[in-house]
Amino acid sequence: MLLAVALAWMCNVTGISCTAPNAEIIQKAYEQEAPSSGVRHDKGLKIVEATCDKGDESKRFLCQVSFVSEDDPDKRLYFDIVSALLTENGWVLTSGLCKR
Repeated sequence: MLLAVALAWMCNVTGISCTAPNAEIIQKAYEQEAPSSGVRHDKGLKIVEATCDKGDESKRFLCQVSFVSEDDPDKRLYFDIVSALLTENGWVLTSGLCKR
């Protein structure tokens, strides 16, 4: 309960979105992980759409994302499920999009 109150306060003070993440937020979180992802990180990955659940009390959301890779000559549409978590430092991906 205290964590939820602290996160709500943080959202109001910093202006960080505390609602479900959207495609832009997930894209940014994915790009922030580039240094730690190594060869698994696709610099050409672009999130096209994201649909997320309502989240839980710890601000973890499950999202279905569709994305393309600029490196794919056929420009196929791919799908994945990601877990996004709102932390003190912003949004992070905890699973999905090659996160192990």
